[in-house]
Amino acid sequence: MCGKNIGYEIARFLLATEHTVRFVVNDYERPGQWYRTPRELPIVEIPESQAVAFAPDLLLVAFYDRILKEPLFTLPPLGAWNLHLGDAEKYRGAYPNIWALRNGDSSYAVTLHRIDKGVDTGPILAKREFPIPAEFTGKDLYQRMVEAGRDLLIASFDALISGLALQQTRPQSNAHAITHYRKELTHELQVSEAFKNQVRALTFPPFPPPYFMIGSRKFVIIEETPPATKQNS
Repeated sequence: MCGKNIGYEIARFLLATEHTVRFVVNDYERPGQWYRTPRELPIVEIPESQAVAFAPDLLLVAFYDRILKEPLFTLPPLGAWNLHLGDAEKYRGAYPNIWALRNGDSSYAVTLHRIDKGVDTGPILAKREFPIPAEFTGKDLYQRMVEAGRDLLIASFDALISGLALQQTRPQSNAHAITHYRKELTHELQVSEAFKNQVRALTFPPFPPPYFMIGSRKFVIIEETPPATKQNS
């Protein structure tokens, strides 16, 4: 059950194995968007409503946009597992990469855990951590976390398919975990009065617009003007 770039990467891996695989893909995904999608590959796709009837031995979730209900995640004898592209003991739910950058984190992790009734709260099988370079944007971190997630799943696959993974999990720590939801995301930045004043002073056409630097990367600030309204003739 998968979607976007990580779903595409995992699908490529699973299609090369000897196992019978069926895919449930996010409803809205179509080839040709800004992301890759498993639908670009020769997959056999079924709707979520048929997943229980398929009676999978193993269920893998990678960027699937719905919260699974019982009996789906309790049915597979080898377990139901979620590849969470964030540190589930720190950032649960939506957009973990964005929250990590907003909080100025210097490192990041992706997590493979069993699915339970909570949001990214199940026992952890494996975690892969890597540093966040100071110049990384959300897009940079997104690409890096997809690579790390793919590598983590592939490294864990033998344990998953053999059943050994069921005995190798550990409970999550809830001490620092925060769950974020999609509706929380806003693109309005909270900046200091000094920063606002500098932008006000330098926004003066025909001079160049103000800018700031993140390492060697330049970000230009421009004022958004409302579209001209059409007048009846």
